[in-house]
Amino acid sequence: MSQLSSAPYRSDLSHLEKLCTSIRGKLQFMDYLVRAAVADVDRFQGESDPGTKIFLRQLIEMHASNLAVECENMRLVGELCHSLEAAVSEDNASSFHENGDAA
Repeated sequence: MSQLSSAPYRSDLSHLEKLCTSIRGKLQFMDYLVRAAVADVDRFQGESDPGTKIFLRQLIEMHASNLAVECENMRLVGELCHSLEAAVSEDNASSFHENGDAA
């Protein structure tokens, strides 16, 4: 196999690895936001000081807003799925040609 025909596979693999890393980071951040929001809701419900309750409410609203933005940004998961499907279909197409199954 020539270097020209193997280069796109390597760049696709590199792109796939970057997508996976990005998705893992986003999921970890979302996990942090969910845990923080739940902990702050618990603190809010047990708080008696009005000033602290206002602060906690704003903090919870910030966590909810950040989660909403992160959910919108999860289009990366769709991109990952398309990249995975493309990698598999390209591999299947090349194996058909190598085996003489298709012209």
